Amino acid sequence: MEPAPLPPPKAKVFRRFGPSIIAGIVVIFFALAVIWSFRPSNSSDDADVIKLDKTATTLIPGAPEIEDPTGRKLEGITYTDFNGEKKDLLTNNRPLLVNFWASTCTPCIAEMPALERIWQKNKERIDVLGLDYFESVEAGLAMAKRTGVTYPLGRDEKGLLLKSFGGTGLPYTMVIGANGVVLRVHSGALTESEIQELVDTAVGR
Repeated sequence: MEPAPLPPPKAKVFRRFGPSIIAGIVVIFFALAVIWSFRPSNSSDDADVIKLDKTATTLIPGAPEIEDPTGRKLEGITYTDFNGEKKDLLTNNRPLLVNFWASTCTPCIAEMPALERIWQKNKERIDVLGLDYFESVEAGLAMAKRTGVTYPLGRDEKGLLLKSFGGTGLPYTMVIGANGVVLRVHSGALTESEIQELVDTAVGR
């Protein structure tokens, strides 16, 4: 019986098949690049708002139906402060600006100092409340320290308030009249002048 021939040296095998292998890898990478280029992307119009996971309601049992709260009179609504105490949303019989935020929300970082400046200018005319959306106390307090805000803060600890007020993204701002009626809502970051406009609307100026 004739002995089996020895396999060709590895160098010869690579010289024979190497170009084909490299060409195949290049084709695969090109195909992946084409697929990636056609992936869905966020519109530039949404650059100032972080969208919430639409499936989040399955993680928060009891979340109310999302609705437009404009014109709705709010009564008996409470939130939790950072000490774990329940507080009434509406107090002092004054207009209220409520801003929902989170430490993972980049637009919120830029917006909150502007809210602070507006509050300092208008604190005799309107109350401001920042509600931390659905995250830990530690994360919320770190965000407050980072942005340097001193207006009252609380927690939407289960994410129910934002959803009940029609919010689908962060930041989310609503202005409530002294009579408890929601006057305006806005999804996305606001400039300082836009926040001032909301304040003037709330106080009837």
